[in-house]
Amino acid sequence: MYPELLESLFAARGISRDEQNDFLNPDYSKLHDPSLLPDIEKASDRVIAAMAKGEHITVFSDYDADGIPGAVVLSDFFRRACYDNISFYIPHRHNEGFGLNLTAIEECSSRSTKLLITVDCGVSDIEEVKAANDAGIDVIITDHHEPSLLGLPPAYAVVNPNRPDSKYPFHGLCGSAVVFKLVQAILTKESFGIKPGLEKWSLDMVSIATLSDMVPLVGENRILSRFGLEVLRKSPRPGIRALLRRLNIEQKNLTEDDITFMITPRINAASRMGVPEDAFNLLRTEDQLEAERLALHLEKINNMRKGVVAGIVKEAKGELAKREKIAEVIVIGNPEWRPALLGLVANSLVEEYERPAFVWGRDGDGMLKGSCRSYNGYDLFLLMNAVSDTLLEFGGHKGAGGFSITLEQLTVLEEKLSEALKTLSSEEAKVENNLSISLSDIGESLWGVVSQFAPFGMGNEKPVFKISNAPIKSVRQFGKANEHLEVTLAPNIKAISFFSSPTTYSLLPTANSCTLLANLEKSYFRNRPELRLRIVGIEP
Repeated sequence: MYPELLESLFAARGISRDEQNDFLNPDYSKLHDPSLLPDIEKASDRVIAAMAKGEHITVFSDYDADGIPGAVVLSDFFRRACYDNISFYIPHRHNEGFGLNLTAIEECSSRSTKLLITVDCGVSDIEEVKAANDAGIDVIITDHHEPSLLGLPPAYAVVNPNRPDSKYPFHGLCGSAVVFKLVQAILTKESFGIKPGLEKWSLDMVSIATLSDMVPLVGENRILSRFGLEVLRKSPRPGIRALLRRLNIEQKNLTEDDITFMITPRINAASRMGVPEDAFNLLRTEDQLEAERLALHLEKINNMRKGVVAGIVKEAKGELAKREKIAEVIVIGNPEWRPALLGLVANSLVEEYERPAFVWGRDGDGMLKGSCRSYNGYDLFLLMNAVSDTLLEFGGHKGAGGFSITLEQLTVLEEKLSEALKTLSSEEAKVENNLSISLSDIGESLWGVVSQFAPFGMGNEKPVFKISNAPIKSVRQFGKANEHLEVTLAPNIKAISFFSSPTTYSLLPTANSCTLLANLEKSYFRNRPELRLRIVGIEP
């Protein structure tokens, strides 16, 4: 069915006829050989030697929804190998920041650590690795971030597909996927009594990380996320099950949206509110009671985080309302705002004002740091690179990033970013390949085509359908604060917009029809399957 639509979806993704079958039918056996990663042989040999000698191993992971699941991947491996001379260290976002730090190295030394394995960090931490070496600690770095221009740290091994000398065929792996590759490499040399293939049960963590970290869902990432979702739908982890029960998500129907909009925020909330260990312990616990306690705890923390973010958003919008004109790129901040929460604030401002937003605050060391989010597909990295002389540091992905800046340069940042945005070529703006359909097309046959392209995410965006002159039966707002919008179209098709702007709603109650840009999705709310539209844009 819908052969023309199928071809349009392939064409929009640049998928040739020869690649179509592999895209629709990801094959786990086509994952690249871990031995192609730089230093993977040295790293796997060193882990095996440490376990043979009974050395203390410390796993140091980043505090986000890539690093924490990656630490769980290693926790799974050591538990299955019955190796318990191991500890975990997750830094606190507020007072330690990203990556290795000297305080952490001192702590690892006090634990008599002989081998330190990083997850999703470390590739730029030259001085910290030197300090570890001086303390008699070998360091294996597993990371996916771009190395520093100063070169690689003097670690025992640096496993990173994005090293300048890397010959690994795929450069888009997230941190958890890199550490999963390390586990695969170890098991090809020494089984430790682990049944072949048992490591695949850790793909649930790799899937969460891949979908959370905004890496492109193509190539190996498509394979890892697709199979990881299958594992998640039947995962026996008490923590996953407890969290899904609390969120009223049916495990067997779990989707990528459930991960990115429901699970990821709760993992990240733990670090944003100063307790990253709670998310780690939830994901790895084998105790049902602990799982229930931690799932409740993370929900409370997430609600606290929502309250704090809502307060900052309200304050930011109040400040923007005083401005005579809203610039092409919004820059706003307050020294009292906590940098860890500002990515969420930037998201809200992008949705409200429909332009990129840079939001800054001050960290515990007095540094001005912030987060930024893109709009309309503009590449934030290119944008920040264009004003690099204004920023102390910057980094991130096309759609999201972080930066630090001096107070002096902050006064000119908005003007410079807005000017830089104007010079970005139209090729760097996102071009929507809207596919025109009628309401009569919406049904299981169309869904059967669309769902083959899941999981969706960066590099494999959901198709946007254009429905012209759609008759409106009813319009209503819902939610605790009437923040969501539901439009019922004739004959009886629902279109949903979560956190819709008041402007959108005000256009509709008097309209008889509308032109809709929307994604097609299947909702399993209250365990009742329902095809519906997710509104992307709407015109009366």
